[in-house]
Formats: sequence, C-alpha cells, structure tokens
Amino acid sequence: MATINVTDNTALSADFKIRDDSPLAKAGLTKLVSTAKQLFDDFSKPIDQADERSFSLGGAFTSPSLLSGDVSSLTAAGGINCGLSIVEPADQNLFPDDGFSPVIPIEANQAWLGVEFDFTGSVDAGTTVNGVGVSFESTAQLSCSTYTLFSSTAPPLPLLRDACATAFGNFSMATNAAALRSQLPNTVNITELSGSVTVAVALEMPFTFNPLASANLPFNKTASIQPNVTVELAPSIEIVGDFLFRSHKVSASVLRLGVYKKRGSTFSVSFVASGGIEGDIGTTDVLGTLLNKALPGVDVGAAGITGDNVDTLNAVIKDGLDRSLSAQANATCSAPHTDEAAVLYEIDLDRGDKAATDDALGRALHGDWTRLEKLSKQTLANVRRLRNIAVETVDKQRSITVNLFGFYSAVSVSEYLKSCTVLVDESGQISITDKVDASRISATSSPFAADTQKLRRALMEDFLCTATYAVVAGKLDLKLTVIQSYLDYKREMSRHEMQENVLLGSMLGLIPLGALDDALKANSYFRHACVTAVVNYDMPALLNLFFKDPASMEPRSKQEIELLGRRVMAALIVPPSDDADTDALRLRILRNDAVWARMDEIGNTAAFNTIDDLSRLGPTQLAAVSADWTSVAWWSDALSQVAPAIKETTHALSSVSATDPTHDPAFMKARGRLADLLGSVTRDSKAAFEPGWGEAVTFGLSGGHGVAQMDIDWSSESRHYGSPAKV
Repeated sequence: MATINVTDNTALSADFKIRDDSPLAKAGLTKLVSTAKQLFDDFSKPIDQADERSFSLGGAFTSPSLLSGDVSSLTAAGGINCGLSIVEPADQNLFPDDGFSPVIPIEANQAWLGVEFDFTGSVDAGTTVNGVGVSFESTAQLSCSTYTLFSSTAPPLPLLRDACATAFGNFSMATNAAALRSQLPNTVNITELSGSVTVAVALEMPFTFNPLASANLPFNKTASIQPNVTVELAPSIEIVGDFLFRSHKVSASVLRLGVYKKRGSTFSVSFVASGGIEGDIGTTDVLGTLLNKALPGVDVGAAGITGDNVDTLNAVIKDGLDRSLSAQANATCSAPHTDEAAVLYEIDLDRGDKAATDDALGRALHGDWTRLEKLSKQTLANVRRLRNIAVETVDKQRSITVNLFGFYSAVSVSEYLKSCTVLVDESGQISITDKVDASRISATSSPFAADTQKLRRALMEDFLCTATYAVVAGKLDLKLTVIQSYLDYKREMSRHEMQENVLLGSMLGLIPLGALDDALKANSYFRHACVTAVVNYDMPALLNLFFKDPASMEPRSKQEIELLGRRVMAALIVPPSDDADTDALRLRILRNDAVWARMDEIGNTAAFNTIDDLSRLGPTQLAAVSADWTSVAWWSDALSQVAPAIKETTHALSSVSATDPTHDPAFMKARGRLADLLGSVTRDSKAAFEPGWGEAVTFGLSGGHGVAQMDIDWSSESRHYGSPAKV
C-alpha cells in the first residue's frame, strides 16, 4: 500500500494509504500540504459529520504524466493544486439538476467525497489528440475530479481519513476506452477545460429567400424564385467553448458519458471538416447549391459565380451559417445557474459489439462524438442518446432568411448572379446584393460585413419597392414572393428588450397579451435570446397596404397612414415606470396631435427645438423624438405618394393591347414615373426604423392579412407562434 502524508509543514501530520495499483500511487503522489487545522480535526470524524465541507491542499508528484493516457504531457500546477469536497444529503443531488441529465440523488445514509487536481496538459505540435472528452490544441488547463459514493445501512459513515484513502485510491482520468471500462461503479470523473467537441447531426438547413426589388424598376416578368428550400450540409458540427467532461459509472456495466457547457459561458458553432469525421462544407459549393434550389433551371456556375469568387462567397456564406447556428445553439443550451448537458449518452458496456463500442468511446474521448450518435441509431443499440443539442437545434427547423437585394429589378437572373456579393451581419443575417449597391448595407469593419442598422433601413425601403412591384405584376398573374423578416439575437437580452419583442408578437397577432408575463417577471435578462419573425403577404394583403378600398384603388391619405404609424410606434414602447424616462416622453409626443402637426409643419428635425413642447429636451431625448418622427413621416409620405402612381400604372397596364407590355408607350411612361417616384422616396430616407416597427406597421396597414410566424428562444426555453409550427 502506498502512503500519502498530509501535513501543515509544522506540527500537524496524518497519513492514509492507497492501493499500489491506483493511478495516484503510480503518479508518485506522496505528500499533501494543508494549512487548515480543521482538516486534521475532521479526519477522526465520520465524513458526514465533518465541520468543514471543502479543503484546499498542495500535492507533490514525482510522475504526474503517468495519469495522462493519450495526453503527451501532464504537469501538476504549483502551490494549491488539490481540493477535497464533501457533498451531503442536505444538497439533495450530487450536481444541480440541469433539466436534461439524470439526477444523482443523495440519500440520508450517503455522502460523496470529491478529489480534484489541477494540471496543465499538452499535446504534440500540429495535433489535437487527447483523451479527456474535449479536443484542445497545444496546451490547456485541466481541472480533474473524481467523486466517490459512501453509503452505510446503519450510521456512522466512514471516518474522513478512511474515506480519503478510498477516494484518493479511486481517483482516475478517463483517457481511453479501457479506463472507462475499469472506472469503478458509483464514481464520477470530471474534467473541466476549454476546447471543442464534434457532434453528429443531420444538417438539413431550411432557408427562406426574401427577393427584393430596388427603386430601379425594369419590367422583368421572367423573375421567379422558390422561396423556401432545404439544403443538406455536413453531417457534423464543431462546438467550441468552456466545458465539463463527465463520466458517471452508474453500475459495472452502465456508463453515462457527457460534455456539459459551463454555466454562464458562451460557445461558437461551425460546420467542420477534419480527419475521421464525415462531411466537409469547406469544399462544397454551398452558395451554388442554395441558389440552384431557389432558382429552378438556372445554372449558377454558368451564370458567373466561379473560381476565386465562389470560394470567397462560400466562405462568407459559411460564416453567416456559423453565426446563425451559434445563436440558435446557445439559445438551446444556455442555463444561467447550472452546468448544462450539451452532449450526453448512456452506454451499456455489456451489450453490443465491444470493438465498435470501444472505438466510439475512444473517439468521444478525443472530442469526436459522431460515432456514438451513429451507434445510438442502430437496431438493438447499446448506446442511448440522452441529449445532443445539435440535434435539438436542427430539429427546431428555424429557417435562415437570405435577403436578395435587387433580385426582382435585375434584367435577368444571370446578370444578377454575375455581379452579386454576399454580406453577413453580426447576428448571421445573410444578404446577397449587387456589388455596386453593397455600400447601402455594408459596414466599415470588413469587406463582407453588413451594418445591422443600415440593413434594417434598406429592408424597409426595398420592401416598399417589392410590394409596389408585386401589385403591378399581379395584373399579369405573376406570383411574386413578398415577405418581411425580423431577427434579434443578443447574448444577454434585457427584460425591457424582450418585452419589446413580445409586444411585436402581439402586434403581429401571434402572442396573446399577458402570455409571457410570468417569464418576463422571472428573468431580469434573457441569456442567448434569439427572436425571429417572418410575415408573408399575398395580393389582397398588399392591396390593403396601399389602398383604403382595394376594389376602387382609393389611396389612403397621408394623415391616415401617419396616425397608424404613430399608434403602432406607441404600442411597441414598453410603458415606463418613470415619467422622466425617454420612452415616457416618446409616448407623450406620439400621442400629442398638436406637437406632431407642428413637427410635420416644420419638417426639419434640426429645428424641432424651436417647438415649445420640445425646446427643453436634452440632446438624447430630442434625438429619440426626431427618430420616431423621421420614420413615421418617411413611411406615410412614401405610401401616400406611391399608391396613386401604382393606380396610374396598373390602369395603363389594363389598357395595353400588345402581348409584351414593354412595347406600349403609355404603360412604359407610367412605369417610368413610378420608378422615378420610388427612387425619390427611397433615396437617403434617413429613417432609423425602430426594431420591429417596420414589420408591425406594415402588418397593421394590411389589415392583419399577412401570414406571420414568430419564434422566441432563450436559456433552453423555446416558444413558437403561428402556423404551421416549425418543430
């Protein structure tokens, strides 16, 4: 038996013995130093009667690398590198319940003793080979623990000194399949580190295309698109972050193996291509596959997206997909108060093909969990998936919207593709646009980055153009897709911001008032909140948008549109508790007809400080009021001007005798006036467009005839509103 001496390096000392064949004995642990006198007092007490629950020590090793298995080098941290922790029945469970993992309850006659050591692990240059359940490059800080269960049919439980002898003897690292098989029942091994895991998932990603027209409105009656497509991508993804790897030996034959996301942390998700893992998005023409599905009969490669251009644009598309998938996965797995299972499997070691099982276990210990997922799908499988967040994320079927700026205005689809580029904003929204027109939405940080606020403004402006085009084209029975999309993702969304999103859902006729009050009251902020909404408009809805009476095409007045715009803006403001709050001021102004009429009369935000009710406002408050007025004024001006021009153009179209309307001078003249008008009302609108207001005011003007869907995800919670459900 190997002896471990515990001392305070002065007068206190105690010994206990561990098995010669135990990992710590082989690693040469002979001494532990502690300055806590209470530890020496508690050694002589039953484990559940110790006065202290945790102790810090410093351990001295002669050969710590003998613990490491496939990790090429393992060194013990200097100084305090060891911890003891006692978990008692009062704690109820060994680990906090994350809602996904089977709990490990602690009965009245039980206690667990945890032994933890801190190490630095390294792997050979150019490799990420290690056996700790998470792949890391070069070096990593590892916190390794083994928890041992102590039980007694009759009290007392073992003395703490005897329990230490057992617990230190049981300490091990799960480094290969053999180590997992030999791990003792009723023990739990944990390794805490940063790195990556690769998981298997059938990545059939749904996409919603939002084709848009610009103010330049050629008569392109051949433009058509499949608005909803699904693309099969790589069958595995890589998750990078801060993890806990946990192996729980439930019995001699049952093993629960999992990777847990550390509470409060954030991870990134990406499609992967690496040795031994099937699937490679890096060499796949994702953009071409996507566009060929959306544009039936179009050869994207022949149209001009080739060579270096396709490689560059595919890289941008991949970045957008990675960001979108990261947002969704973080929302799926984001418990704020406990570590949460990200990947968790239960394996019956006595069943199935031993060689195949050990191969899958070995791969999982090296960060590749794809083989365990495959085994779980076999007939009479000895592997059962308890959780895989990648599967959950994809199963939700959250569609990714791709904006096609200028698509309906292009002379041809081929010409559009020859000059296109791809931009992605920070939340993963993907936009395809003409290179010349890209400056409308591009950010200064990167040549392929989109500015979120510019993007929101451009979407609102071009929605107006698209809706206009669709009404005119409807006279020719052209079925054009007209949608509005909304996305709001934040790592930490405040209660106020979530309330605004809930109000948008209510304005879209999706979320009953009060439906989420309990969730709003229970959370001061929402971790990894992802809110998406899509509204589809058909021809009757679009006609309602422009005309008070669609049958006679009687336009709405500017005053009517403006009043609705103000009401919608006010309805999206969370009622503030402080009358001096900026939002309280905004509400008062939005509801004040006299002040609003005075702003309309002046028409210049720089002079709004001359209005009596606004003259005493500070710069921030005045800017907020001015932003509201600018958005409402632009929208009411635009619709009130465009509607009569649509009526004139459709009237000219109804009088066309030629087969091709572009050969009719009267129609082309009316169409030209409409294009010029769209250009003037969309050029440099300067509207801020409060998030969600554009979608809500359009839905209101349509008479609620748009078909809306909305999804809200946060901290492992998920809500879907609208039909059909996307789960």
